[in-house]
Amino acid sequence: MVVILVAVMVLAHGVAVKTSAAANSQQWEIVGLQDTLRPSIEVWNISRSAYEGEPFTVWADVRDPISGVRNVSLIIQDSAMNRTEYELLYNGSYYAASIDRLQSNRSHELWISAFDMANNSATTYHMTVNLIVATYTPIDPWVTMPTVVSASLALMAMVICTAVVYDKRRAWDEQFESAPDGGQMASVDV
Repeated sequence: MVVILVAVMVLAHGVAVKTSAAANSQQWEIVGLQDTLRPSIEVWNISRSAYEGEPFTVWADVRDPISGVRNVSLIIQDSAMNRTEYELLYNGSYYAASIDRLQSNRSHELWISAFDMANNSATTYHMTVNLIVATYTPIDPWVTMPTVVSASLALMAMVICTAVVYDKRRAWDEQFESAPDGGQMASVDV
């Protein structure tokens, strides 16, 4: 049992090497190795609801067989340069977390960052979630056509009526000015 425990500790923290301190006597010494390998992020993803502006889940398969995984985080940076970090917890298979919905009318970059016990770090590619709402509203001709046509016809009728009234008034003024008395009405005594 002690031999197994020593073997596990040697494999986890160092290597046992044989050295000779004096002539013919050999000693075993444990030489410590430093973990310089970063953790491995095999795969990660988010649920589809993130793209719909709803709360979502994120998961990542992170491994570090040498010193072990210290922490795994989801980092979100939006187009306004706000940066938020969420810790993912190990659920027995993956590191996972539930995240509140992303802010609307912004584009978001998401990525995973992981650290091992030796403080080596690894990051993933950036995933973009664009929640910018389109400001273009398509026009439905069956809704707008009756309004546009009736407004155009009403405006046309108003212009025609104004033109007819203006033309009659002008004709009346011309007729009144061309009268023989110069436009003056003669007074008649009765």
